[in-house]
Amino acid sequence: MGNDAQAEPWEQAAAARAADTALGERIGELDALVTFLQADNERRSSSVARKLHDELGGCVIGAMMDVAWIEQHGSELPTDTAMRLARVNDGLRGAIDLTRKIVEELRPTLLDSMGLFAALSWQFSHGCKQAGIEYSESFPESAPEMDAHRLISVFRIAQELLNVALERMGLRSLVLAVTVKDGAICLRIKMAGKPTAAPGPDASSIPMLSIMHRVRQLRGEAEFTSPDAGLWVFRVSVPVI
Repeated sequence: MGNDAQAEPWEQAAAARAADTALGERIGELDALVTFLQADNERRSSSVARKLHDELGGCVIGAMMDVAWIEQHGSELPTDTAMRLARVNDGLRGAIDLTRKIVEELRPTLLDSMGLFAALSWQFSHGCKQAGIEYSESFPESAPEMDAHRLISVFRIAQELLNVALERMGLRSLVLAVTVKDGAICLRIKMAGKPTAAPGPDASSIPMLSIMHRVRQLRGEAEFTSPDAGLWVFRVSVPVI
């Protein structure tokens, strides 16, 4: 048989199985890499947030206390000096506000201190208010118990979904509905915009791929639908254990 002769069927089947195995292994490696990168990013974000809060925040507050002392004990300060001190104080307060904002974005303190529902409520209400979008929400009376990894992962899924939603052109309102049933927590985000708005988010975009990866890692399910023109609905369900 010549070198260019057609391979036997069993050889073709073996080659196909080998290719499928190699592809599956490659996909598994990439999936593990994404999981590692997300976890590593979370660790780094938490570390930076702690340093900003404890070190930078402490330095700025100390400077504000010094300015306040000078203002209290410098009753005969020249007008221009007092004005400059007031500007310094305003700048320091602005630095504190910016530090708090960055800390919340890196590692939401509400998630650790008040729980998932409080963190979600602040994140969505704050984001929609800044974007000028009408917002409403509903939560169960109590949040389910989840380990730290699952808790931050569910929050990140919701946070990334919000970011995707806020990128919609012509978005007018957003509704977040959270339910807990049969051992799973379900997030439903309904967005309403102009009927003539562009189609929904691209499922192959980096944010959507990141969301779907987190959902898979938590053994959850996700779907995206557009039942009517200008209406988009995200639904994510994740086991609490």
